[in-house]
Amino acid sequence: MNSHLVYEQPLNEKIRAFLRLEKLFQQYNFHLKHGSDWNNMVAVDSIIEILAFTSRSDIKLEVLKELKRQHARLESLVKRPQIDQQQLKSILKNIHQRIGELQAISGYIGQEIKNVELITMIRQKSSVPGSICDFDLPALKHWLNQPKEQRHKHLQKWFRPFGHLDRAIQLILDVIRHSTDNSDEVAAHGFFQQSIDTSLPMQLLRITIPAHSHYYPEISAGKHRFSIRFMQNNDPALRPEQCKEDIKFQLQMCAI
Repeated sequence: MNSHLVYEQPLNEKIRAFLRLEKLFQQYNFHLKHGSDWNNMVAVDSIIEILAFTSRSDIKLEVLKELKRQHARLESLVKRPQIDQQQLKSILKNIHQRIGELQAISGYIGQEIKNVELITMIRQKSSVPGSICDFDLPALKHWLNQPKEQRHKHLQKWFRPFGHLDRAIQLILDVIRHSTDNSDEVAAHGFFQQSIDTSLPMQLLRITIPAHSHYYPEISAGKHRFSIRFMQNNDPALRPEQCKEDIKFQLQMCAI
């Protein structure tokens, strides 16, 4: 079990979209690994949500733009003595590889999944209140009753068009998350506020607190400043209250 919890706040819509997709990718991979029929159903739902997300916007273009931007920023650090050049070259190589993989994809990512009949039928029924029952879609029950190994292969095939996007977004977020070190801060009476240097390409705020804490951060961020209120709530049925004591935490203002 982790000794600390990290709360993240995206500072623009692009990073917000990447974090949503990261969660869907993680959800798919978790349920694929466990493999029961219930897990498989959640894995299918994850694929459908990813497909809906990528169909609404040209996410490939946004990811490519961010990869190229990061590559240019990191390339400017080459030959700086304080930088681990071996690690930097490895990251630049990975970014270049992800760019090539995405550029090789023609059209929208995942468009071929729309031709999978079972996926299409599930998508059509997904608006029905409540979960899909056997009488709604016998074809789904039939598929879930197939051998585990066969379902696993189908899921991997359906997810494959999103594999390059998954790896690219994970690389982007890893670079952002490691772009700065933690700073030790104190929220007086549970409140902390700080200005944002608008000359820096600020992408993400990360708040780290001990895992056993009885409080959690609510983060509000604008273009020029952000604030953190540490809240406590022993009973989820009641309204949370701001902590009255001083709270120590670690802050990362990720910019690259």
